[in-house]
Amino acid sequence: MKITILGWNDKYQLRYELDRYEQMFKFDMDNYSIDEVKSLGEEMSEVVLLRFVDMREQLTSKPK
Repeated sequence: MKITILGWNDKYQLRYELDRYEQMFKFDMDNYSIDEVKSLGEEMSEVVLLRFVDMREQLTSKPK
């Protein structure tokens, strides 16, 4: 899983990518420092990975 933090438009974008899936979270620069966003990114990574698994299952499951 690739984790990227970008600064754009007065927001930090915390982006997770895995295979062809992507999740992004935005944080106002006025309320969060880059170090706080990095820390949150690490804390959230396990839950985000599980969400990727759910996304893949949803995409590949056949309707009943």
